[in-house]
Amino acid sequence: MIKNFFTNNLTLLIILSAIWGSAFIAIKISVQFVNPISIASLRLIIASLFLLIIFFYKRYSFNFNIRLIIFVIIIGIIGNIIPFFLINWSEQFIQSNTTALLLSVAPIFTLILAPILTRDDNFTLLKFISIIIGLVGVFFIIGFDSINNFTDTESYFIPKFAIIIAAMGYVVSSILAYNLKNIDTMTLTTLVITAAAIISLPFMIYAELVYPSSFNSTSFLTILYLGLFPTAIAFQLRFHIISKAGPIFLSYVAYLIPAFGILWGYIFLKETITFSIAIGLVLILIGVFISQKKIKLL
Repeated sequence: MIKNFFTNNLTLLIILSAIWGSAFIAIKISVQFVNPISIASLRLIIASLFLLIIFFYKRYSFNFNIRLIIFVIIIGIIGNIIPFFLINWSEQFIQSNTTALLLSVAPIFTLILAPILTRDDNFTLLKFISIIIGLVGVFFIIGFDSINNFTDTESYFIPKFAIIIAAMGYVVSSILAYNLKNIDTMTLTTLVITAAAIISLPFMIYAELVYPSSFNSTSFLTILYLGLFPTAIAFQLRFHIISKAGPIFLSYVAYLIPAFGILWGYIFLKETITFSIAIGLVLILIGVFISQKKIKLL
């Protein structure tokens, strides 16, 4: 019974959401001392070392081919390096729970891109309506004042928009991973994270030479946590869920991440949530709920 509980896709989705939701407070703490790109790179390096130890200990293997290498590199860049950096950079300016809330736009991107990139679903009238509702919700979370005054540093439009770009990166990389049918999740996770770590290394070195970080015990522990839990373990869960239930089911993690992001932000950082943000989240959830209905677009 316990085994079935921990192999259930919905249970794994909740666990994944809780882990990813905790990442934002760790990032918020880390960016006070360390460069955003260094956090992203170190997070990937720690995760890759952890995964490689397991990979070789359990004697996993795979067959190299050009298609796999290209997919791994692309997934690593758009699903790890770019989103990690954008989220880290943005959290210098906005609350960690706002980051979690903005990532709830991910299902909207999935609804648009999954039928195109996987050919698994048809576009419907209700899905079109759901996208519009979801986008309105995003505007509420970003804030209409931010949109009207996007150059105003106090509105933080650009950091908020950067989170939306990060969400798109997660979605596209998930869909690409879904198309890799003949590779197990441990191997895929290890290859993607390792490739991303290697590619990110020169950027970290450059950033540290130009803008040295102020490492301390607090930043070390939070980055270590980011590397082990929200990266190594969480991405293993992510690819497992994708392989078993598909990218659309995985996108529902965006329902739960905001809840955990708000919970962890309140408990550890005493962050608050505005009425406008709450309305935006509700609209996004309504949009994704409507999208599950089955009326074809005429």
